[in-house]
Amino acid sequence: MRARYPVHPWLRVAATVGLLACVVPLQAGTQVARGASIPYATPEEALNALRALPQVREREENDWVVLQDFQQKVFWSVTTPANGWHPSIVRRELVSHDGDVSVAMQVRCGASRAACDALVETFKASNESLHMRAKAMADQQASGQD
Repeated sequence: MRARYPVHPWLRVAATVGLLACVVPLQAGTQVARGASIPYATPEEALNALRALPQVREREENDWVVLQDFQQKVFWSVTTPANGWHPSIVRRELVSHDGDVSVAMQVRCGASRAACDALVETFKASNESLHMRAKAMADQQASGQD
């Protein structure tokens, strides 16, 4: 019999967001995260500031630098110069309300308007997929299954 260790539900959701952030590219637009903003003017400024935070973990994939702040439940995706959406920054935050988990997103995109609109649409789809996975995990945990 294998020993089972409890895993905090936010960790599962955070891991899912992190994976999706790598697999699904992000784009720009005008979506605003509740109570949050992107305080960085450029990808370079964002990377310098976020890399200075000890709780942030970083990886690079598909011309994106993905930074995860598990304490704040915030995930940043920052374009590299090789990315077609450069210079862009996407901030996604897991928000819990009335037992449901959603993803609040804000985008700062420096590409063309059409490219930025495509970026936002790509992330909207990613956020919906993430929401469904988070909901399924929460429902599974509530029912006592694992």
